Amino acid sequence: MNAQHYLRTACFIMLLPLLLALLITACGSPRDAHEVVFWTSVNDDIDINAQKQIVAEFEKANPDLHVNLVSVPTQFTGDATSLITAVRGGTAPDVYLIDRFTVSQFAAIGLLTDLSPLIVRHNPTLPRQYLPFAIQEASYQGQLYALPMDTDARAVYYNKDLLRQAGIDPGILEPSKGPMSVNEMMQLGLKMNKTDAQGNYTELGIIPWDGQGFHATWGLAFGARFFHPQACQVTPTEPAFMKTFQSFAQWAKKLNYARVDVFKATYQPPNAPPSQTPFLTGHLGMMIGGNWDIASLQQYAPRLNYGLTYLPVPNKGDKPFTWSGGFGLVMPTGASNVEGGYRFMKFMSGPEGQRVYTKVTGHLPTWTALLSDRQVLPGNQQFFARMMPFSENRPPLPVGAQFSDAMDAAQQGVLLGKETPEQALQQVYNRVQPQMQQYCPYHID
Repeated sequence: MNAQHYLRTACFIMLLPLLLALLITACGSPRDAHEVVFWTSVNDDIDINAQKQIVAEFEKANPDLHVNLVSVPTQFTGDATSLITAVRGGTAPDVYLIDRFTVSQFAAIGLLTDLSPLIVRHNPTLPRQYLPFAIQEASYQGQLYALPMDTDARAVYYNKDLLRQAGIDPGILEPSKGPMSVNEMMQLGLKMNKTDAQGNYTELGIIPWDGQGFHATWGLAFGARFFHPQACQVTPTEPAFMKTFQSFAQWAKKLNYARVDVFKATYQPPNAPPSQTPFLTGHLGMMIGGNWDIASLQQYAPRLNYGLTYLPVPNKGDKPFTWSGGFGLVMPTGASNVEGGYRFMKFMSGPEGQRVYTKVTGHLPTWTALLSDRQVLPGNQQFFARMMPFSENRPPLPVGAQFSDAMDAAQQGVLLGKETPEQALQQVYNRVQPQMQQYCPYHID
């Protein structure tokens, strides 16, 4: 062996441990068979606290398993970057808590495990225990890819004191009188508006596009369907969405969008604490919000004299309306601990986990039997729980997140007066339909 060959051999021997270490890292280190890796995209303090409590309860009931809770921030609804990287790299978690609205999108690109075989093997009646719309949202092409976790509902919060100051009897908003029409509520809001000497708002009755008053809420209120299954087309230009965006244009002009923007910047500046919102500080008479806002009111404005009523409907006399979303537990493709992960999913999305989650977060359960439990849903939460039988949901589409993002941009363009409703909604179709086309034919069960 010559000196040059000897040197190459010696170098290779010295580098061998490093090469092996790099190979092991690239392939992913072996998982402990007793560990369940749980990712969550719901990572605010309250929700994380609830999830930690559920993990502790699960480990107590299942001492053979340990759950590793990992917070995974996302940039926007439907952001699959982290999951794609993990699945392709062979390091997928065993369980992931995601927006249920994105389940179809993630399943369509192969990131999720079909749970149907596990459910059939372990507990075939499980899907019947959840609210039907939540099961629909958790499905893709007829197969279940998620176990529904929580849900919500939307309503109008109103400040009784501000109504009285405007000479309005708050009793007209009592739910027993049925929902107001959209026009009635807007006229009510206009009566509450106040301005200073410069014409700037010091009090507003309602900001109809703020908070939960966005395109999905108004679109569903006006009867939007989102998708035409026979044509396999998204329908942003349908009459209900056209009515929604025409309303946005009219409201922005009537209230002067720029002045409303100044009002919001004054009473809810960027990076303001959660306690500083116009409704909580008594500067906004009515807001379109969700059941989760009850917790904020209890914490930051416990003395606020408020009431709850139904969302406004297109015409006086129409039936009450609301809609719901929520999160779901999925098992990513390539999960290492399938059986352990499924046990944790069942526990967290079952009555044990949802009871904890509901009490801590103020969300609504999707486990149907819990909706009538006043210990789980006390006080005003019961108002939202009673709406569940007629609540609607956005249809699960593999391009749902893209559709929503495009509609966000269109809404802003119309409010600012940069685009007409017709132009904005046509752009949504042009942007989203080519993405939808790759999944055709597509049906929603």
